[in-house]
Amino acid sequence: MSVRIVGAVRTLLRYPVKSMAGERLEEARVLADHGVQGDRAFAVQDVATGRIASAKHPRQWGPLLAYRPRFLAALTGEARRGPVAIELPDGTVAEGEAIDRRLSRALGREVRLVDTPPPQALYERSEPGSDVVRGDPLAIGAGVGTFFDFAPVHVIASASLEHLKNVRPGSDFAVARFRPNVVIDTPGAPGFVENEWVGQLLTIGDEVQLCVTFPCPRCVMTTLAQGPLPADAEVLRTIAGHNAPLFALLARKLPSLGAYATVVRGGVVRPGDAVRLAGRAPLRQLAAVVRAVKRALHRR
Repeated sequence: MSVRIVGAVRTLLRYPVKSMAGERLEEARVLADHGVQGDRAFAVQDVATGRIASAKHPRQWGPLLAYRPRFLAALTGEARRGPVAIELPDGTVAEGEAIDRRLSRALGREVRLVDTPPPQALYERSEPGSDVVRGDPLAIGAGVGTFFDFAPVHVIASASLEHLKNVRPGSDFAVARFRPNVVIDTPGAPGFVENEWVGQLLTIGDEVQLCVTFPCPRCVMTTLAQGPLPADAEVLRTIAGHNAPLFALLARKLPSLGAYATVVRGGVVRPGDAVRLAGRAPLRQLAAVVRAVKRALHRR
């Protein structure tokens, strides 16, 4: 088996509440049946519709990007979650039983913080350039009972971000716009190198091994204002103009950046850990595709 170093971990991130701000980690435990420990551990549910809130419906849920959650204690063992506190945009902090009340008041509708998706869970996504809002099935490429949009791990190469900056210097292609779990420093690599990793095993550090399954399609969420980043429609247009691979199952080309992955072997990763390509895994990729298709058909 040919093993090749492709880079090193630059940044590790997780997002304790779906569509809220992320946090940088100095060490991350990757769980075999989940992904990064504590990632998308909670989500906001609209009580009226039962749907899971997502900033992919920016008119309704875009403000969530300004909310900053944190765990009240370090997660240990194989725990996926623990108690959280959420800092609201006005600087106040909600904890415990007050969270639902404070979020409902701030968002202008009744919501609750949930740690388990409802049966046949859907998240809200608006169609680009229209007022149509769809309910898309949640986590069809991940484990049952998770809040991922699709797959449990999202990786992105520094070379891809640098390429976009070069072709569109007027826009800020900050990592925060793309919400990855692992940013991989890939000096000298071409832009969109992640496309070449699809179908291969990616080993991180001494323990973790991922199977890269699909390019990561992009949506209007990448263009939204958050923190110091301004709203910028050119972010998505630039990606669409330079990297829109064909998704055969959808018979469509989609603007993409980074890649989705499933967990083959869990463990601990840290910034600076070497990242290696460890050979092709066609059967694992095929299994991921079949599983995703089955879940998508079952949930619609």
